[in-house]
Amino acid sequence: MSVTGPYTRAALRGEWTVDDLHELPDDGHRYEIFDGSLLVTPPPAMPHVNTTYRMRRLLEAQAPAGFAVIDSGAGVYPNQRNYFIPDLLVIREELLTRDALGIDPHDALLAIEVVSPGNPGSDYVLKRHVYAVAGVRQYWIADERQQSLCVLLPDDTGAYVERAVASPGQPWRSSEPFPLVVDPAEIFR
Repeated sequence: MSVTGPYTRAALRGEWTVDDLHELPDDGHRYEIFDGSLLVTPPPAMPHVNTTYRMRRLLEAQAPAGFAVIDSGAGVYPNQRNYFIPDLLVIREELLTRDALGIDPHDALLAIEVVSPGNPGSDYVLKRHVYAVAGVRQYWIADERQQSLCVLLPDDTGAYVERAVASPGQPWRSSEPFPLVVDPAEIFR
């Protein structure tokens, strides 16, 4: 049996690009690229889906007109060798009408990842670094295991620093990307 298609082309080139992603099957897996390497994540389990759903509803209820809270539909696209799909992404609604491969990191007002129990390092280390270097304005990590919401903002060097860790009953209040209050008690249930 021989394998053809983007798997072979990418293997021959020695790296993956965003253009290769459009050739992959729509099979429920999340296909992302880090520094030319393909990352494949299986569909999330129901607790992950539940947390993402509750977080999205909470943000949408507080978002003023002109903002969109999207889930797994668009990737953050800094260049051809890097493409990540956050669990949730807050952008200006007008970006939804653009003909683009993904969202420019500088247009990503907030990226949120719900920690995957099988690979927490991806959210706490890899994506934290990549989103900061790319210029995503805020990065939140929702961790079901710890029932916490870690809020990361860039410092003067552009690296993320922990601004807050909210726990159930201790809401995070912010004016960015719009005025909001998020109590982890409302997302982890």
